[in-house]
Order: sequence, then structure tokens, then C-alpha cells
Amino acid sequence: MSAALNDLRGLGAAEDGTAREQQQESAPVPSRTDAEAARRLAIEQDFRRAQLAQRRSGRRRQLLLGVVGVIAFLLAWEIAPRVVPGINLKMFPPPSHVVGVFIDMTFRTGEIWPHVGASLLRALWGFLLGASLGVVAGVLTGRNATLRHLSDPVLHGLRAIPAIAIVPLAIVWFGLGDLSKVMLIAWGAFFPVWVNTFIGVRDIPVVYLRSAAALGASPFATIVQVALPAALPFVFAGLRQATAVSFVVLVAAELVGAEQGLGFLISFAHLVFRVDIMFVGLLFLGAIGFVADQLFAWLLHRFFPWYGADARR
Repeated sequence: MSAALNDLRGLGAAEDGTAREQQQESAPVPSRTDAEAARRLAIEQDFRRAQLAQRRSGRRRQLLLGVVGVIAFLLAWEIAPRVVPGINLKMFPPPSHVVGVFIDMTFRTGEIWPHVGASLLRALWGFLLGASLGVVAGVLTGRNATLRHLSDPVLHGLRAIPAIAIVPLAIVWFGLGDLSKVMLIAWGAFFPVWVNTFIGVRDIPVVYLRSAAALGASPFATIVQVALPAALPFVFAGLRQATAVSFVVLVAAELVGAEQGLGFLISFAHLVFRVDIMFVGLLFLGAIGFVADQLFAWLLHRFFPWYGADARR
């Protein structure tokens, strides 16, 4: 009886050993390929973390240097009128005087804000009108050789005329109201957008157009779905340049025949010899132009992340 029990126990142990061997054989053994892939992934993650840390450090350094540069400029401006002989503080006010007037006009009386609102509204409408016409003209002249040859002499001849030179003509045609200012800003914004869009559409790789034609795309579909998307980097460059031109033309337009606006404020301050008010108007113009440029770059990065060269400027 005991011998039979021993035989059964030995048979069970043998079966358990066989089961363990089968489990060990069926268990996945980590291969060399998996180890190399994991090591490569770890290296890539370390590189990305190092790159991100380097980018953040660069941004902090850039911000610090910018702040130091502004402080140094303001200190030099504050000291120069006081130590250089023959300088009238009324004609060349230091920053401490300008800051006082800035606070009064911005926070205490608030008289600057109607001028800022009027200027922004004119710049916005003029930019939208000029940029829209510039994109349309650039696409049409870039795709149609006949239209390009017909319009080149006229458009390039008009582009050579400074927007400031047609201020009197705009006043005669459109009056002293906002319409003349909007049309002048549209004139200034049109040409940068047109030139850049034209170059982008003209220099599209031929393979794109042939592929669209092979797929049966109509001429309109080719323009909308192929030509314009391929020229987007040039269009964005023209739009960004047009934002700066719009503010330049805005000041020139508001210097004559305006009752509100930053350009009018600067011109009025010049008539009453208030250089500090002129500096306040210039500060607002610079701040608005800078914010508009950075907002444009942020929108590019937000909605068109592949266009990173301009967005990360």
C-alpha cells in the first residue's frame, strides 16, 4: 500500500515538473530588439527633456537681457538731459516727466483712450480691406500670366508711390472723415500682401499643379486647394509686414484732418509745444504695434503650428 502511494506521489511530482518546464518555455523572453528599442526611447526622451530645458533657459535669458536693455536705455535717457549742457528739459523731457503725464492721461483723466480706440478701429478696417484685396490680386496675378503682364506696370508703378504722398488726394476724394484714413491704410497694406502672395503662388512647384490636374481638379479648385495653401508662408510674411505698414500710414493719415487718434494727438501736442504728450502718443503707438505683431505671431503658431519659423520669432 505504501509502495503504491509512493508511486503516485512520484508520478504527481513528475507531472508538476513537466508543467513548470512548459510554463517556462511559454513565458516571453525579452529579446535584444526590445531592449534596444527601450534604450533608444529613453535616449530620445532624455534628449527632448534637455532640449526643452535649453529652450526655457534661452527664453529666460532673452527676457532678462531685454529687461536689462530697457532699463539701461531709460537710465541713459534720464541722465542725458540733466548732464549735457544746453538741453531744455521742456523740449527733451526725461522719462520721469513722461511717466507722470502718461499716468495722468491713462489712469487719472483717461483722455488717451478715445484716441487709441479711434486709431485701432481705422487700422483694423484699413488692414482688413488692403490685405483681402492683396491676397486676391496676388493669387490672380500669380496664376494668370496674361493678367500678370497687364497689371505689372500699373501695380508696380503705384507701389513706388509712398502712401504719405497721396494723403492730400485721399482727402480730396474721400473727405476729412474716417473713410480717407481707412483707404490710405488699405493702400499701404495692399502692396506688401500682394507682392508676397504673388511670389508664393508664382513659385509653386510644378508637380503640385500637375498632380491636381491629373486628379481632375478645376482651375478654381486648384487655386483654392493647392496654390493658396502652398503659398501660405509668403502670405503670412506679407500680412505681418502689412501690420507694421498700417500703423505707419495711420499716423500719416491722422496728422491731417483728424479730430481723434494718436496721430492727431501727436500733431496737436506739437502745436502747443508739449513734447511730453508727444512721447506718450509715441509710446502708445510703439506698444500697440508690438502687441499686434506678437499677437499675429501667436495666432500663426496657434492655428498653423507647422509655420513655426515666423511664429517663434
